[in-house]
Amino acid sequence: MEALLKLEHKDFELLVSCNSYDRTFKKAAACMRVGADAEALQSYYIWSDKSAVLTCRGNTVVQGTHVPSAFFENTDYQYWIRFKTAVRTAYIDTPLRAVSEGFCFNEDAQVLYGHINYGNDIGRTDLKISYRPEGGEKQSFVFSYDVLSTKLDYHNDLKHIIRDIEQEYRMLSIDFFRRTHHSFAEKQQGETPDIIWWNVFREVNEEFIQAVKAVVDRPRHKISRKETYCRADKLKRLNPKLESELAEHRAETHRLYRTEVPDMSADTFENRFLKYAVKTVAMKFMELKARIVENYPMDSSIRFIETLTDTEEELKRLMNHSFFRMVGNFKGMNQESLALKQGTGYSQIYRIWLLLTCSYDLEEGIRSLELKDIATLYEIWCFIEVKNLVRSLLGENNLDVDNQSRVELNRHFTYSLTKGQTSKVVFSRMTSEGEKVELAEVIYNPKEDRKSDTNETSIEHTYSFTVPQKPDIVLQLTRRDIDTGFRLTYLFDAKYRIEKPQAEGADTPPDDAINQMHRYRDALYYDPRQEGLPIKKEVLGGYILFPGNGTDDEVAQADFYRSIEKVNIGAFPLRPNNKNSSCLLRNFLQSLIWEQPTLQILQDVKAQKGTTLTLEKSGTILAVTIFENGQREYYQQFMDREKEIEYYFGKITLSNQLSKLNFQKYDYFVPVIKGKIRDIYLIEHSSIRYRKELPRLNNRPIADDDVRIVLKLVKPSYLVGSKQFVSLHPNLFPPRRWGFREFVSVRELLGYAAAE
Repeated sequence: MEALLKLEHKDFELLVSCNSYDRTFKKAAACMRVGADAEALQSYYIWSDKSAVLTCRGNTVVQGTHVPSAFFENTDYQYWIRFKTAVRTAYIDTPLRAVSEGFCFNEDAQVLYGHINYGNDIGRTDLKISYRPEGGEKQSFVFSYDVLSTKLDYHNDLKHIIRDIEQEYRMLSIDFFRRTHHSFAEKQQGETPDIIWWNVFREVNEEFIQAVKAVVDRPRHKISRKETYCRADKLKRLNPKLESELAEHRAETHRLYRTEVPDMSADTFENRFLKYAVKTVAMKFMELKARIVENYPMDSSIRFIETLTDTEEELKRLMNHSFFRMVGNFKGMNQESLALKQGTGYSQIYRIWLLLTCSYDLEEGIRSLELKDIATLYEIWCFIEVKNLVRSLLGENNLDVDNQSRVELNRHFTYSLTKGQTSKVVFSRMTSEGEKVELAEVIYNPKEDRKSDTNETSIEHTYSFTVPQKPDIVLQLTRRDIDTGFRLTYLFDAKYRIEKPQAEGADTPPDDAINQMHRYRDALYYDPRQEGLPIKKEVLGGYILFPGNGTDDEVAQADFYRSIEKVNIGAFPLRPNNKNSSCLLRNFLQSLIWEQPTLQILQDVKAQKGTTLTLEKSGTILAVTIFENGQREYYQQFMDREKEIEYYFGKITLSNQLSKLNFQKYDYFVPVIKGKIRDIYLIEHSSIRYRKELPRLNNRPIADDDVRIVLKLVKPSYLVGSKQFVSLHPNLFPPRRWGFREFVSVRELLGYAAAE
């Protein structure tokens, strides 16, 4: 098999092969919709020994020039390093156990071989080959290259993601012990978390230690005047005061005279700063070492831990050096010091100190730091994007944003956006009456309560009674039109995957991700934990966010988008650095927030066959006013929701409207009580009967020609699936006036209800 890359060195030959390279490269080009020579697919290679020669598929590669990349995420690469001279040992020098243990050295064949799959880590990487020739010293060779994404433009899209995340959560993108790194530039001001401090410190700790040793061996001193007492023959310099004392006490040969002699003192401003710098660096390093060993026990190789231990002991020796016993405590930078800026050793220590206290920005710089894997970064970015879209749709007028997720950025070694209610963002607004009204909230990764037997989630009053459920993003819209504080729940799941990249048309999200949204909607239930109230499904819709391509028209014709209107499950393509990709998602959120009334949203939810068919069954509806103080028992019967009610209208005459209506055509009956509706009854049959044959509450005389229309009402059910009454528009049924109205469907009736 032909090697993908070949590097000829005077001591060895490096071969890199990949069985699926052609397929991976074509997939990357299709996902990004670019040609094979596009900048998005290019990388550059650098190696430490300039005499080495690199070829890619037979073509010589000039160091530092951009060529089509050979390395992509989630792809297996085989490495074969054959040494030309005898070596005693050879290995890949890395603190990552998963990488180092993936290589084996065959001493008989003089070959170091292994494989690497970079997973979701993209960026620059250094392949450091260390070997010891027979009878020689240890040698090292570093080969650096880019690992690109197959779904996003690494050179542009990743920077857009990092910039958006950094604006919201400072240093959240940074991680430790990744397989790739990225370029950062320094800022002169800003807070530097521990993770940044360590990533920089591991590059400069040796320089710092050597500079401190050089200063301790030859420290700066200052001349000071020391008070002492000596006899007259020991006095070297006389001032007028001493001359007077000598003349006065000439006869006293053993008398001691007070004088001052010059003394070289190490207690200088620069040495106090040095003592402070060594102590703080040593203490911080010891804390970091303890956290590294605790948090990364599986990834830390023995060689790396030994290096940390040696560095810790060296810093402890320096911190307890006898020289610092003669130096006082540092009291701050209250003066300028030329020695700190230009002095040998001091200037190096001062420069490193400033470096370790700087903040960082992701741009082309000289410092290499590690980022979380691209799938995690994309998930966090989607959360921020949904939050920003909701905020822009709600408007800035009197909008109060409670971003509770910011408090999670503490000073632990690794930084993460904590899952659950602590990572929610709440949007509210002050009304003209001074009342604070909650509008919406966005939650990142609502986790379950492991201590609960019912898997209680961070979504209020919701439970998963089977297995834990972990959607990425939860959007809850708070409504007031049917009930105060009523919430509509929608789920979003970010997937850094594309099932079928298309050269033309819309890319397709993963099938299993769509199936997962069905599972979320069926698994999360609302349980008010009140006696007599049953559990109900909580989630109205679930949607996948994935880095797919496609115009709005192409996506609108795709099955994964058209399914949203039918079953409220589907997907939205969402790509960074592309404003058009969020248009469909923005329009959808706008329809939920502003355009669709709550009752219309609820009635679009598909009901289970054979259960509550109120919102689905077609048929004409008759809505009739029911009075509380009438002469019939209907009011209490409707309030008690009796299963069968025999309702009859007023007397039929040739002059009233009752004689003109065909009551046989009505399928449903809705009682209107005090301008509100709650229940809908099935009309089993209608008939015409004499009033004297019907039940009555008094013995008043009844005319023989008094004929009434009678409806038998059965199977009451709630209109909106709850026990709440819903107000109708006051113009439909004026107060204290009996009346009836015809509606062609439940949708039409609820539309008038939402008009309030």
